[in-house]
Amino acid sequence: MKHRIALFGLASLVSVCVIAASGYLYFRTFSPDRDKYPVRGIDVSHHQGQIDWRRVAADDVAFAVIKATEGGDHVDDAFSTNLREARAAGLAVGAYHFFTFCRPGVDQAKNFISVVPH
Repeated sequence: MKHRIALFGLASLVSVCVIAASGYLYFRTFSPDRDKYPVRGIDVSHHQGQIDWRRVAADDVAFAVIKATEGGDHVDDAFSTNLREARAAGLAVGAYHFFTFCRPGVDQAKNFISVVPH
């Protein structure tokens, strides 16, 4: 019985190590081919917290797509700051709306249009 428990514990430990190593290698080496996709960009919202936009621009990022609104009345808290600072850092910027089924599309479009500068 002790041998079964030890063998099961060892097999579990090996499995966890293999999964962790695979995940590390996958995420560490994943990067789209720069020859196929030479222009790099990021998608941000308030979830990323305060962003150092000068550092982002220096890291070979050419554009940012910034969350502006969600649903019928939500405005992303960081939208205006991110928009202003990304522009100041020299990035091309765009805005997006996160659609939900809480309100009709017309209300959500009005929300987006009222927040994003033309």
